[in-house]
Amino acid sequence: MTENDSTAKAALAFQSGIEDLAAAIPGSYRERGASGTLLAVTHAMVPALNPILSAAATPDAAEIAALAEVAARESGPAPWSIRLRGEPGPEVVETATRYGLTTTSKQPFMLVSLDGYGPARPESVSEVRVRRLSGDESAIFAAVLSAGFGAPPEMISAIYTPAVLDSPGTSAYVAENDRGDAVSAGVAFLNDQYLGLANISTVPEFQRRGYGRALTEAILRDGHTAGAQAAYLHADEPSLPFFESLGFRTKEYWTMLSAF
Repeated sequence: MTENDSTAKAALAFQSGIEDLAAAIPGSYRERGASGTLLAVTHAMVPALNPILSAAATPDAAEIAALAEVAARESGPAPWSIRLRGEPGPEVVETATRYGLTTTSKQPFMLVSLDGYGPARPESVSEVRVRRLSGDESAIFAAVLSAGFGAPPEMISAIYTPAVLDSPGTSAYVAENDRGDAVSAGVAFLNDQYLGLANISTVPEFQRRGYGRALTEAILRDGHTAGAQAAYLHADEPSLPFFESLGFRTKEYWTMLSAF
């Protein structure tokens, strides 16, 4: 498989992961266009989680325009977005502008092969305890992400419900300190042999102590064991050095068009 093929398959896996997430959230809306463009409205107050999402190298601008009309109707008060690979063409920009989606953000799309992430050798295992959470521990997950991202815990718990954390292919994790307190958290979505990582965050007072690294390495090992051949994520610029140190490389940039 070429590098371009791997990136394209990871993009499709990401799209499927968003669709699976929406499917697990009660009251969400999902629709696929004939060319494969996805509209997923979770009603979260986060535009990235209510996207019109194209994983195609060349998006279908007419399909995006048609789904934008549906998104404006179905999203209610929740902000929505258009997310696609590379730069949007003029027709997509025109559609976005028509609906007030005039803020553009670029997101590095990073991949790493999981060939080197087999079971950890005893001498390489971190002393940090990392464990997978069940759905009935969703409040713990929300509390860590709330502290790490500075977001209200109710906003996070509305997305990562017990049903979401227990859904097939979804795995939420925490890293704990020596007192057993959860201080770092993240989630992974597995489909089509690709592992998507999201919301890797550490409580501020415990940052730069190895908790995030131990957490991420454990997620990648579990993904390899479950059959994933590669992992992907969308990063922001400040987090690039951290993920690069774990072997991730930026393969392309995605664009998100939103109202803010």
